[in-house]
Amino acid sequence: MKKTLKLLSILLITIALLFSSIPSVPAAPDTSVSNVVNYSTDVIYQIVTDRFLDGNPSNNPTGDLYDPTHTSLKKYFGGDWQGIINKINDGYLTGMGITAIWISQPVENIYAVLPDSTFGGSTSYHGYWARDFKKTNPFFGSFTDFQNLIATAHAHNIKVIIDFAPNHTSPASETDPTYGENGRLYDNGVLLGGYTNDTNGYFHHYGGTNFSSYEDGIYRNLFDLADLDQQNSTIDSYLKAAIKLWLDMGIDGIRMDAVKHMAFGWQKNFMDSILSYRPVFTFGEWYLGTNEVDPNNTYFANESGMSLLDFRFAQKVRQV
Repeated sequence: MKKTLKLLSILLITIALLFSSIPSVPAAPDTSVSNVVNYSTDVIYQIVTDRFLDGNPSNNPTGDLYDPTHTSLKKYFGGDWQGIINKINDGYLTGMGITAIWISQPVENIYAVLPDSTFGGSTSYHGYWARDFKKTNPFFGSFTDFQNLIATAHAHNIKVIIDFAPNHTSPASETDPTYGENGRLYDNGVLLGGYTNDTNGYFHHYGGTNFSSYEDGIYRNLFDLADLDQQNSTIDSYLKAAIKLWLDMGIDGIRMDAVKHMAFGWQKNFMDSILSYRPVFTFGEWYLGTNEVDPNNTYFANESGMSLLDFRFAQKVRQV
């Protein structure tokens, strides 16, 4: 009996020693590029791509679109994805402890320079005047350049968040089809339609919003921007296909522009399509003014499937 107990003890000790020699595998931290949903401890650095660094002068705009002196603030300055790649490689971002970058909307924007008093001399350097959500802005780079940006960022454990603005295309006029590019939307180079003579109902046509109500801000144009009707079946399918294209490129997050100005139901459905395809951290812009409290804002944050930028906190910080 004593011999049996001794052998059992030796066996248990041996098993314990074997298991103690197996190294434990720690869970990936939130900041790992393998964790594209939880950003709770990430440090996110926002980059207005055109204003960051010109890494490839050969893709710079020409003519009235571009200001090489960097003094006309409504023009392109030449910043591009290669410039971001260069600053990742030289340690500029990692040296600050950055674990995620949020870059300008990468899609093709209009090439027009707007002439009037509202937008006088303005270009689309900011990335918010889309013309084709399925092509790149050539002044930022090609799809190959974008893939290189993703690969370089991931190699340095930096996640890449893109801005995405499905609320609208570009500034438009109901009566003047020659105004800028008049909101025209393209599907991988093929024209879908423009704001004037919109027989397919791709856009809302109720004038500009005065922000008097939640609904007014959804169904009317935001600052003369051609307001897409996301509930039109063609537009719905187009936008879902477009975001999947960018998800397939390997992005790690999405910042949704102007979520206050699109129908809640469509956005919930849009998020469901993302979460069922390739879940990534998604957060939206719902602007709130100083001391403004909006129950619609809280409801959206809890029910839409995306997070929101905390404008109430930001406004209090400014006040303090």
